[in-house]
This record gives sequence, C-alpha cells and structure tokens, in this order.
Amino acid sequence: MDNRRNKQSMNDEYNSQPVQKASTWVFQKWRRTTKNASSSTSSVHEQQPREEQLREEQPQEEPEYTYNRRSVHRQRVHKWAILDDESENWSINVEQFYLNGDAPFCYSGVFNTPLPLDRSFWGTMLGYTSNGYLSQEHIQGWVGRMMNRRQRQQQKGATNMRWSILPPQFYDYLVDSCTKNTVSFANGKSSPFPSFFDVDYVYFPFCVENNEWLLVQVKLRNVNLVMFCSECFSSEKYRRAVHPKLMQISVYFSALLVNIKYFKKTGFPPKVMSFEVNEDYVQSQADLRGNQGVHACMLMEHLVTGKPLNISNNFRESCIAYRRFMADQMYFWRCLPRPG
Repeated sequence: MDNRRNKQSMNDEYNSQPVQKASTWVFQKWRRTTKNASSSTSSVHEQQPREEQLREEQPQEEPEYTYNRRSVHRQRVHKWAILDDESENWSINVEQFYLNGDAPFCYSGVFNTPLPLDRSFWGTMLGYTSNGYLSQEHIQGWVGRMMNRRQRQQQKGATNMRWSILPPQFYDYLVDSCTKNTVSFANGKSSPFPSFFDVDYVYFPFCVENNEWLLVQVKLRNVNLVMFCSECFSSEKYRRAVHPKLMQISVYFSALLVNIKYFKKTGFPPKVMSFEVNEDYVQSQADLRGNQGVHACMLMEHLVTGKPLNISNNFRESCIAYRRFMADQMYFWRCLPRPG
C-alpha cells in the first residue's frame, strides 16, 4: 500500500491516534479525570477547596488505563512481561517505531509468550509491506488483545461474556489431532481462554490459503458451526479449499466435545455438528486483496462486542484505519520479557 498514507489522519470512527507520548497515551473513552489533570475550561482551574475536599473523600474507581505506562505492567497481562524503566525512551507510537525504531524489535503484552515484533511485523500490520496480508502472528496478537479485554471487563463485573475467541493455532492443533493442546483450550487451562463449560459461543480464525483468513463460530449448545464469508467464493474454490476444512472442523470439534465430556456434564443432548455459511459481511475480491485478515479481525470485535463495523463506502480506506487501530492497541501494551 502507498506509504504516502503514513501522514494521513486515520478514520475518526476508530479513534486510534495516540497523543505525543506513548507512555501517557490512553483512549479517551477509558480516561478518568484525576485531581492533577488540567482542563481547557476555566471552571476546572477555579475549583473551590470544598469541592476538592469532597472529591478526595469519595472512593475513586480504579481506571482500566492510567496515564503512566508503569500501571499497565502492574495489571500483569502475562507473567512473562516486566516493567522497563527505560520506557520513556521508546518510540512514541507504532508509526515512529516502524520508520525509525528505538530497537530492532519489541514485545507486546497481548501475546501469551514473548514474541519479538520487528519492523517487518509492524509494516505488514500497517499495510506498508507484504501487500498487507496478515500472518498468523498478526491474527494471534489481535485474538490476544480481545481476550485480555474480556478479562478486564470481567474484573470490572461484566456478566455478558459468554464467548471465547481461540487463536489460529487452535485450528492447527484440532485437525492435527493434538488432543492435549486442544483439550487445554477447551477446559480453561490455557490462559486467558475460558472453559467451554463457561461460554456459549467459541470463535476461531483459520487460514484458507495464502494468508486468506476466515472466522468461524461454534454455538456449543446446539453444536452448530457458522462460517463468516469475506467474499463470495467460486464453486471451484469452495469445493477445493473451503468445504474440506469445514468438514475437518466439524468432525474434530465434535470429537473434542466428546473428549471433554461436554454433553455428559452439561446435560445437553448429543448432536451431530451442522454447519452453515453466513454471507452477510462479504466484500468484493478487489477490495479484499490483502485485507482478508483485517476483515476477520473486524468481525471478531463486531460479533462479540456489538461494536459497529463502521465500513464506509470505501472498504479499503476503512481497512487502513482499522489496521492503525489494531497496531496502536498492540503497541500500547509494549513491554519486556522477564529474563530467563
């Protein structure tokens, strides 16, 4: 994609642009006014002492994000992540890291393991290299971001979290009969993924071919699989590349449910898995070229949170904005791996 877009302002509907300091960046919707925060209105500067006293006496809700990057690490997104006292010397945002990074690579707390993220990773994420085709690592990072967000919402008391999104590796484990790995996802022993017994819907992405990603949903109670199409497949491509994978998922996922004794423990009647194709979100092949992974990530967030897709008349421009939103989210959780 054209590098001249580097300097363009991103689509307002995603609100993804960071402010000048990465260590002080928080999204506006998560910000909480603090006693020391300044305001553009004169009334804030002229608060009465009595008002300040009352505010100090009231219990303050712990914010999800605060102004200091240190507090990000205190949330302990993953045990491998530690605080870096030199974080003030980091590139102020993901764009700067890609263009003139302070290090050859960095790490993000959205991943379950310390994965080095180099300039190539961020360039593809932003759409500047590799024709924008997202790899398994990009999809894995976005799944991690969504699941970490789910954990934080639950800690705040949210109760409508009856869903889980599994990483791309789950499909590989599933069809390769890696029983131990798939069971660890299903029984909740692989953090941050909840047990199948605690959710109603399971989502996971899989690659059709050549980094063309699709998202599937499994409704556990009635054992129904829904594949969300990104494009209208030709009959030849569907028979060759899509249908065989759906059949594999149907067989192996059903076997996984039997393996964890899902029907016996829940009391739901055993069923043969059915599957269907959802074409509500299809785009043209020309617009999707290089954007299949981005489209799958858009759908993840939309389907589990209800956030509007905000796809404008120009789908490719919407994807550019969403790429920056995704990259900003991942870079915000930048951290260092624990030694050893």
